[in-house]
Amino acid sequence: MATLAIGPQTIKAQIEKETENYRQLQGEVTKNHTARLRFTQQLQESEMVKKELDLLDDEAVVFKLVGPALIRQDLVEAKANVDKRMQFMNKESERLDSSLKSLENKQKQAQEEVESLHKKLQKMTQK
Repeated sequence: MATLAIGPQTIKAQIEKETENYRQLQGEVTKNHTARLRFTQQLQESEMVKKELDLLDDEAVVFKLVGPALIRQDLVEAKANVDKRMQFMNKESERLDSSLKSLENKQKQAQEEVESLHKKLQKMTQK
């Protein structure tokens, strides 16, 4: 039974492939961080709006900006809309967090694979 000999060129090709995979994962992690930051910022803004709405009495007049026009909106409806928006942003942030953990694990595995291949290549070149 013949064993396949893996040459230095094959290992170099594998290293390049894994390095490219690592770079792609880095890009995805960066996109995830950016999206997470955006949602965190929007959530903070919504929390401020909710606090402001909570300060108003039941008879207060609330307006919503729709395009270039201000449209009168019921206070209860405005509070419900802000609550719904905050729930959505919290769920999306949780989804992004779990996605980030998964991407970071994949990135770590790719890095370990590249290091392992480098060690194999060093052993081969020392012989």
